[in-house]
Amino acid sequence: MSTIDKIKIRMYNTGSVGDCFLLLFEKAGATTFAMLIDCGGFMTKKELITKCVENIKSTVTNNTIDLVVVTHEHLDHVSGFNQARAVFKDITFKQVWMSWAENESDPLAKKLFKEKGKKLKALQLMIEKNLAGIKKNIKADPRQRGFQRSLKMRNANFSRALEILKFEDVASLMSPGVTLKIGDAMKFVKDKCVAKPKSQIYKKPGDVIKDLKGAEGIKFHILGPPYHSDLHGIKNDMQHDEMYSLSRRLGLLVNDFHFNAIASKSDSDVRLISPFHTKYHMDEKEQGKFNRTQYNAPANKWRQIEYDWLDEGGDLAIALTDFVNNTSLAMALEIESSGNVLLFPADAQSGNWISWHDKQVTDDLVKNGGKSATVLLNKTIFYKVGHHGSHNGTASTSGLEMMKEKKVMAFMPLIQDKVPDAWGGSKNFPAKALYTKIIEMTNGAVIRTDKGLIDENGSMELLKKNYTVAEIKEMKEASKNPLYHEWVVKV
Repeated sequence: MSTIDKIKIRMYNTGSVGDCFLLLFEKAGATTFAMLIDCGGFMTKKELITKCVENIKSTVTNNTIDLVVVTHEHLDHVSGFNQARAVFKDITFKQVWMSWAENESDPLAKKLFKEKGKKLKALQLMIEKNLAGIKKNIKADPRQRGFQRSLKMRNANFSRALEILKFEDVASLMSPGVTLKIGDAMKFVKDKCVAKPKSQIYKKPGDVIKDLKGAEGIKFHILGPPYHSDLHGIKNDMQHDEMYSLSRRLGLLVNDFHFNAIASKSDSDVRLISPFHTKYHMDEKEQGKFNRTQYNAPANKWRQIEYDWLDEGGDLAIALTDFVNNTSLAMALEIESSGNVLLFPADAQSGNWISWHDKQVTDDLVKNGGKSATVLLNKTIFYKVGHHGSHNGTASTSGLEMMKEKKVMAFMPLIQDKVPDAWGGSKNFPAKALYTKIIEMTNGAVIRTDKGLIDENGSMELLKKNYTVAEIKEMKEASKNPLYHEWVVKV
């Protein structure tokens, strides 16, 4: 059986921040295998993402996608399976891959679902209840200017937190009277999978899949998400020496004490209690000395501190989102003839990246006929930039700085002016330190959804020094189409 000789990689513009990649594997000019990785956009318009899916349908052979990969359960990666469902219904999904974290029969996934669900519910209820109280207080007493400023800041913080949580549990209006949630998109993809048994859908780190019909000559290495019994690789959102800038958002494990303080006893009860140990509470004698009448006086509202800790709602929401990002199915596609690698880490963050180098993962990759993460990173020639260019979506010493090839193409799925305010807005995307490093590492070969081939931060000067005129022209041509940018990897 002959092997493929070309791979076309399309990065679609879904109208917002989001991932939608179509890989077309070719032999002698004919597509023999089509692979879709995610299809979503954050709060994007139905008609915009539908155009992408209509193009995908017209491109693939016999309305069939050989492999659909859904990396993780976030709106910006799966909304299209709801919004463009009318088009997807007429497309056959031969195989579907998701991470072990989406397998409801897996004991560790059950633990993960339970933990995420509890925290999501508690955080949503806490924010909604307090937001209502804040709005009421803003209207009630406009005389205290300092107090009013504090309330307005808190109102903005909680509103941003709710926006962040849309990534976890948002419902999209599909047609009059019909709404679908993220979980519906995941179920839709699973149910469309033709291959049996359905247990083959779920992949674990160390899996190596090869000799897929139509994609001969390609090895698919599953690198993440980490499969640790205590979930530490997923909870560990960030190790500062692995990221390109610092952040005070610490991740789910560190914030557990906050979540426990707002955890629900039942569906109708949300406890808004202090997260501090009881040894710091006043006893009855101390409370008797405390002038609560004065403390509770309307004129002193601005001095009350019981609920100040709840101002961390935005950071808690970010931590929960990062938690799910670390469940991303991360994979490396190796071209056997050359050893060159195409890297697709989805939105994996540091805990996920670091776990690729675990001894168990390395042993499993090698045992299953693959190569270690170190070797794969050393030979990477195409990098799908993680998490839209965020500071914590690309690891440094465990990732980017291990890419040793002289010519690497980076595709960054980013529409800068569509970055949610809750993420810090356009000024934080792409992260400056990371962007500088990627431009340096690729010698300027960076194509963004919104800009095509970039021409900033010295990128064009690097291109001219390291690439031929013909190669630069090819890059510019690759990014002209407003619907998708396409790069061709010759095997």
